[in-house]
Amino acid sequence: MMFARFTDGSRGSVEAAFEEARALGHDSLGDEDLLLGILRVDEGIAGEALSSLGATLEGAREESEAMLSDALSAIGVSLEGLRREAGEAFDMSLPDDRKIPHSPLAKNALVGARKEMRRLGDRHLGAEHVLLGILGNEDGTASRLLARLGVSPAALEERLFELRGEPRGR
Repeated sequence: MMFARFTDGSRGSVEAAFEEARALGHDSLGDEDLLLGILRVDEGIAGEALSSLGATLEGAREESEAMLSDALSAIGVSLEGLRREAGEAFDMSLPDDRKIPHSPLAKNALVGARKEMRRLGDRHLGAEHVLLGILGNEDGTASRLLARLGVSPAALEERLFELRGEPRGR
């Protein structure tokens, strides 16, 4: 991923997203990891918009794990049972040196972020653009995660533009 136009904050949030993906054992960087990265860095318009609507890193991590647990339950596997059986040996995290590719949803979110940057006439890509790119994936994992946190995409987009001092969607 080229970071040429990324601000320090957006670059930091993507780097934090890779760390979140590794810690969660994800074999690719998902749009939910991008969301976790933004919450982890928690600065700028994107962080302020999320926190003002009640989204927290800890809450998002908990909901992400609950989503995994629900998905495993759908195929008859208990995440809690796996943890119990494995005991201290249970560790989903990936080694730091393992390369993690972008998932299609993460790629779409980052492409969407660049489109939002251009549409808004901005010269640099900030975490708020990444967040708008995430919101463009209405059926994405991050959108479902936000819904579980009680954050509606419309309210989040409205808050982002309010913090930018612009009408919604410009």
